[in-house]
Amino acid sequence: MTIKKSFVYLAMAIFLLAVSSSLPAGSSLMAAEGSFLDESFPDGLVNADQQEFPMAEIEGKIIGLYFSASWCRGCAAFSRILVPFHEKHKDAFEVILVGFDNNSADMHAYMKDYGMSWAAIPYESSARLAMKEKFNVTEIPQMFILTSSGRVLTLDGYKQVQVMGDEALAHWQKLAAAE
Repeated sequence: MTIKKSFVYLAMAIFLLAVSSSLPAGSSLMAAEGSFLDESFPDGLVNADQQEFPMAEIEGKIIGLYFSASWCRGCAAFSRILVPFHEKHKDAFEVILVGFDNNSADMHAYMKDYGMSWAAIPYESSARLAMKEKFNVTEIPQMFILTSSGRVLTLDGYKQVQVMGDEALAHWQKLAAAE
């Protein structure tokens, strides 16, 4: 490993430690009462065709909260990896897109262009901005991994999918089982 790569990994580790101190893995995004999904997405979720995405398809699964946009080249590259990962593991893993596009039409066109068969927070929903603020997302792509009850498993889902491939899901399932 080169010194440059070592420095990059060290910088990433420091960043993740700093971020995780503000929202540690194992923390929950909701109060004890109510459903995480219902409270976090009061306007529901939609698919690429802007039709309602059933919450029942998410319950009991590992969730990848994916912050992304069509204009972001890194997002496009990761989406090409994430789409087949999701398709292979959709019985246990679901993605919820938190769009950073400039408008709803661009976000839904992005979903269709890349074959994203997952849910998205409606562009006009206040929940979309609330998730950006809750996780303090300032750059994309990012993907945070949660249980369907709202417990944060990792803030590094983006890198874990890239590095671990299919093993990432097994890792998250072990973390979720440790509840």
